[in-house]
Order: sequence, then C-alpha cells, then structure tokens
Amino acid sequence: MFTKIRWRLTFLYSGFMGFFLLAFVVSTYFGLSWVVYSNEKDEVLLFAEEEAREHAAVMMHGELLQQAFQDQENRDMGRMFAYAFDNTGKMITAEKPNSVVEDAVLDEIAHWNAPMGEVVRLPVDLPNTDKDLLMMLVALPVMHGEEQLGTVYVGRDSSQYYQLLQTLLYILVLVSLVFLLVASAGGYIMAGRAMIPIKKSYERQRDFVADASHELRTPLSVLMASVEAVQAEQQNEEQGFVRQVLADMKDEIRRMTRLISDLLTLARADAAVINLFKENFDLVPLVEQAVRAMQHLAVEKTIKIDFSAAETSLLIFADKERINQLLLILLDNGIKYVPAGGRVVVNLERAAKAEEVVLGVTDNGPGIPESEQAMIFERFYRMDKERSREMGGSGLGLSIAKWITEAHGGTITVKSRPGQGASFIVTLPRAF
Repeated sequence: MFTKIRWRLTFLYSGFMGFFLLAFVVSTYFGLSWVVYSNEKDEVLLFAEEEAREHAAVMMHGELLQQAFQDQENRDMGRMFAYAFDNTGKMITAEKPNSVVEDAVLDEIAHWNAPMGEVVRLPVDLPNTDKDLLMMLVALPVMHGEEQLGTVYVGRDSSQYYQLLQTLLYILVLVSLVFLLVASAGGYIMAGRAMIPIKKSYERQRDFVADASHELRTPLSVLMASVEAVQAEQQNEEQGFVRQVLADMKDEIRRMTRLISDLLTLARADAAVINLFKENFDLVPLVEQAVRAMQHLAVEKTIKIDFSAAETSLLIFADKERINQLLLILLDNGIKYVPAGGRVVVNLERAAKAEEVVLGVTDNGPGIPESEQAMIFERFYRMDKERSREMGGSGLGLSIAKWITEAHGGTITVKSRPGQGASFIVTLPRAF
C-alpha cells in the first residue's frame, strides 16, 4: 500500500514539474522567436527605407542608373538583398541574394499582394536537401514628393537565427527532460522520507487494532460463557424478562465478537501474517453448503435463495475456509438489504478464460448508486449508516471479501443501479 502511495506522490510531483517545465520551454521559445522576428523586421524596414530614398535619387537622374548598376556589383550586402522596379515593372537595380533562392524571391515579387510596408516571411525549400531557408521581404514605394517613381523590394536571409532557435529548442527540451528525471528521482526519495512517519503511525494503529482485538476476545468469550450458564439456570423458571435480557446480551456479544473477528482478520491481512492453505477442491458443494447455512436467515425475512451451477463440478485452487467466509459474507450482504419477499440468486460458471471460475451473487434490493460503487469495498463504509447499524452491519464485510478475493489472485466487482438490485461478481483461479 505504501509503495503505491509513494509512486503516486512521485508521479504527481513529476506531473507538476513536467507541466511547469513545458510551460517554461514553450514561453521561452516563443518569446525569443518574437524578439528575433521583431528585430529582423525592424532591420529590414530600416534598410528598405534607405533603399527607397537612394533609388528616388537614382530614378530622378537617369544618368546615374548606369553608375548605380556598376556600384552594386562591388557592394557587400551581407544577408540583405534588394530589387528596384519602375512603374512599368522594369527592373532598375538588383542587389541579388544567393542564386539558390533568387528564383523563389523573384516569383514572390511577381505575385506580390501584401500591403506596402508589411514584412512577410518567405520559406524556401533547398533542392536535394532537407533544409529550409527563411527570407523576410518587404515592399516600399519609391517616392519623389507625391509622385511614385517605382517600388523597391528588400529582403533578408533570417535562416541563421531561426536555425539557432531550433537548436535552442532541442537543447531546452533535452535539459528539461534530464531535469525532470533528476527531479522525479528526488521526488521519489522525498516521498519515501515523508512516508516514514506516516508508515510508523499506520503500523502503530495496526498493532493497536491487533492487540485490542486479542485483548477483547478473551473477556467476550468469558461473558458469552457466563450468559449461557445463567441462561441454562433460568430455563426452568418463569422469568421471561430475565430470559429476554440475557438473550439480548447474547446477541450483542455475538455482534461484538464478529466485529472483533473482522478487525483481527484485517489487521492480520495488513501485517501479512495470514497464511492461505490452498488446495484443489470442488466449489459447487461448498456453495451449496453456504446457501444451506444461510437459509435460516432468509426464511426469517421470507427471502428466497436460488443457486444454479453451469457444471456439476468446478475445481478451484484456494483456501477452502476463506472461500467459505467469502460466500457467507456475500450471501449475508444480499439477505440484509433485500426487502421481505425478495430474492437472492447465486450463479456459478466457468469464465471465458478457461483458467477462471465466475461466482455471481445477485439480489433485487434497493441497489447501489454509481457514485458510491467505488467506495463500498472501503473499510467501515456504509451507504445508509442508520440502516446498517439496525441490521448489525459494521462496514467490514465487503472489505474482507475483497481481501480474500485478491489474496487468491482473483477480482471482485459490483454492477448495480438504484432500484434494480446489485450483482457482486467474483473471479477465482481454477485448479491446476
């Protein structure tokens, strides 16, 4: 139990750390991307404005065009490039980019539909490689006063920065994963240390229950023997009130004895000191015997118990005494909550898996709400506490039933709807 809790705490801690690391990586990546994009955009716009002013002078003085073409051949543009066109669409000057991307840039310019001054991104696929380049382009009019002389298209190769961002993203993810693993290991260690006082407290509680159960059984046995002795003495006397009081005391002692026995069973189960004496035996006659044993309770409430088995013999490998206890718990539970004149049906069959046997106990009682079905196997849990006390229920029976089933490698589930009864389905391993 504590191992499961420790792992759950570790997973919960790791989940929170993973969420915050993911938020950090995403916010960092997109934040840096926005900063890079903003800086690149501003630089492209500034360069485009400069180019527009220069080309206004060039276009106003035609004799300068030839000189402009000669000057641009010797001009180092770095990652920048620019094209200038007059109003007829004729290229005036060209400060060309890398030849690999020139065709893509000219095609984008030919189909330009973005507003003037708006920077656009142009991804370019490099042939025969799996790499992409990212260009940033902007168009500005070449103006002389109120007259537009042409248009300049200015761009910049921003691939280097975005490739750097991609590398940074991979590094952030890798570092975050390493940090998450380290944090998870630290969380596991811290959860283990945090569980130490809880575990000690639980062990003290378990020891208390076990010791209290042992200590209470002896005086209860003495009380029961004393009541029986007094009752035997009073059998021949006409003291009805005394006999009734003694009978009530006897019933209460039986109830307390059952409660203490249940507590002791669970305490031993928690301490893993109960040994199961497994053997191969036929489950069919054991179920028949349990049904006969519970008939007197069913008759008192005019409840009918039906039993049917798909086969005349179904061998299982289990502790016979514990399986009998499981059967009595399920039958007693059904009889308790079925109204007078109701019915409890016991079915026994081979499971779809040949290695298992399925036992079903179905009643037509009030049913169990779906919201409470996951909790009915918890200790001391009772849906209707007042009614359970009136019927002598302690809220431990189904917890013991679950422990017996799981100790044998089986499962126990419940299917129910309010007003339509409940079905408890148990699977147990067959004999080898």
